[in-house]
Amino acid sequence: MRLHDRTLKVQAAQFRFNDLLLSFQQEHGLSYVEMVNIIAGSMQTELLKYMLRAERHPEDPSKKADEA
Repeated sequence: MRLHDRTLKVQAAQFRFNDLLLSFQQEHGLSYVEMVNIIAGSMQTELLKYMLRAERHPEDPSKKADEA
């Protein structure tokens, strides 16, 4: 099987990200549930922001969701 060109790059980034998360968790004395809450909250904010923009302004998703 031949791997996609980006597979190894993404895997290396994932390992680095996991290391950063673990360091952050230890530095702040956070539980795993607290970490999941932080990560999910961050992802939700970014993802939903762009989904709302696309839904409210399909002709111009660069407009902010609350713009008229």
